[in-house]
Amino acid sequence: MTSRERAIAAARREPVDRIPLMLWLEPHTTVKIATEILPPRNGAYRRVFEGLRFLRDNLPVKALRDGAPLLAYTAQSEYLRELGADIVDFHFGCYPLMVKDFKLNKDGFTITDIYGIKRGMGGIYLETVGYPCETKEDLDRYIFPDLSHPIHYAHIAAYRGLRPDAAIAVMCPGVQDWSQSWHKMENLYAGMIMYPDSVERFFRKMAEHTLQIIRGSLRAGADIILIGDDYGTHNSMLMSKKMWERFTFPCLKRQCGETHRLGGLVMLHSCGYVMPLLDRIVEAGVDMLHPLQQSAGNDLAAAKAEFGDRLTFVTGIDVQTLPTIGPEEVRESMLSAARAAAPGGGFILCTTNFLQVDTPLENIKVMFDTIKDIKNGGF
Repeated sequence: MTSRERAIAAARREPVDRIPLMLWLEPHTTVKIATEILPPRNGAYRRVFEGLRFLRDNLPVKALRDGAPLLAYTAQSEYLRELGADIVDFHFGCYPLMVKDFKLNKDGFTITDIYGIKRGMGGIYLETVGYPCETKEDLDRYIFPDLSHPIHYAHIAAYRGLRPDAAIAVMCPGVQDWSQSWHKMENLYAGMIMYPDSVERFFRKMAEHTLQIIRGSLRAGADIILIGDDYGTHNSMLMSKKMWERFTFPCLKRQCGETHRLGGLVMLHSCGYVMPLLDRIVEAGVDMLHPLQQSAGNDLAAAKAEFGDRLTFVTGIDVQTLPTIGPEEVRESMLSAARAAAPGGGFILCTTNFLQVDTPLENIKVMFDTIKDIKNGGF
């Protein structure tokens, strides 16, 4: 089977020749792996990652040093394939077209995108530092930009032409989590009580906007729409199920319906505790759930037993514990997850989020060794 055939079959809970793999690597981790553990076979990509490492170590301003490896995200698709990934993921929108303003200053830089969201470096991450919707009235009058033109998805079409056998997933905003980049998190959740109609309207406006992203991505050659929408924290949800059903569920269902109408598959990425929502996630039309973190209180075996005939689980490599446990524990945690999720099909091995740069090299090496074993049924 090709990677594309394998991933699609797993998503549909059909037989596969081996367990598919998807990898999320935080860009600093990509540079670390590519320059210290597993250099790319392609010389051009090897030089790219070596160059990013040089910039990380030598730029004069800390924010620029921290920010340089983020460019790895734009160049890592082929490297992920070298590492064995069947699914490669892309951000929606062509990066140069998404930037409205870029400013350098003595402390580093800020980037403002076409949505009006301003970001700057917070440690090794780009963090939101300016919100386009500060007030309820801003939410009410906000107008989303038009992303219907095919040029916004040219990078997806180009990769599809280059790699017809790869499974392509494209990140799509989920309304609950992504709205926090427009309206501060504390204001957003308070707003669901203080001005619920405005928040609900904004969620639905965003959902309608994401339909452009879904259409453009699938028409460019994507197989999977990867909706990013965190619903939980450790051992609890961010809101009650009743509130989630009012604010978030209709939007998720709309996104899934449009994806299926155009022949695509839906993967939902949702961090934290989500067990109480699984029945409604299935009802919304989600095909694959990532990552169902066991360390957040989710019961993978129980979820598999109840929903495994309707939901594929994309999980198995817990990036939250990898930096702090020993190599043998890394291996056993991965094997345990595979034993719970793989029987009967409907399992894609994946990191539970972006593999962090503070993960010890020995644990990363064991992770890749164990990936080979699990892919070949050795668990």
